[in-house]
Amino acid sequence: MIFIGSTTPIAIEIRIKNYLEPMTQLKLLLTTFLLFANTIFAQCQENNCDRHTKFGDVNLCLAKIEGYQEAYSIPLVKELADGTEVPANTVLGFYLNDETYQRANELGQFEFDDYFKIYGTKQLMNYKANKESLKEMYAVLSDNFFTKNWDTMEKEVDKISQGIEIGVPIVIKSYYTSENSFTYVMITKYQPEGQEPYSLAMTMNGMVIQERLIWMAYYLNYEGEETIATLQSNSDRIVSTILKNN
Repeated sequence: MIFIGSTTPIAIEIRIKNYLEPMTQLKLLLTTFLLFANTIFAQCQENNCDRHTKFGDVNLCLAKIEGYQEAYSIPLVKELADGTEVPANTVLGFYLNDETYQRANELGQFEFDDYFKIYGTKQLMNYKANKESLKEMYAVLSDNFFTKNWDTMEKEVDKISQGIEIGVPIVIKSYYTSENSFTYVMITKYQPEGQEPYSLAMTMNGMVIQERLIWMAYYLNYEGEETIATLQSNSDRIVSTILKNN
């Protein structure tokens, strides 16, 4: 007769088996839960994207932004976006506000603002960017734009449009919106052929997304001091939503 004592090999084997069985079941439950959670997260992320686009070998989510619609797939919008972009860049997404989007097929027949584009620099398509790259780009932009202190400028806010040279952007603020993004706030003046000149407020935003340097530029007609506050609020919200969904 074999007695199964607490120290016999058979007893130890039974104890191990009794210990492992519930642990295996627990591991199986945890694995199932994680797979389910990941599926739900992927579905939620998918639902938060207007569409996806490729930049190099990276798949970017063009996030849904409240108050705006991604419209680059509309032929007239694509023609406008590509036609106004410099050759060194490639447009990835182009957003119109809800009101303008309703007339997207009429672009060119009316004036509009409150829109933004997401784009990338072709030469950096496969360059792996990081936080240090972002800092370097922030410094490069600082050295290449004319900067004027906004605290001084806003005291003469009504005269601001008269003091801007056509086509030359003036940086009035710059800051980091997060560890993965920065913003330059600018004012510039345009004079379309045959039209009166007007001032445009804009932000240029650098973002590191999936180890790629991605740009976002947001445009708003300059109508006074309150325009800058609206511009920054909208721009910061857009950048935050894009980063959150990538």
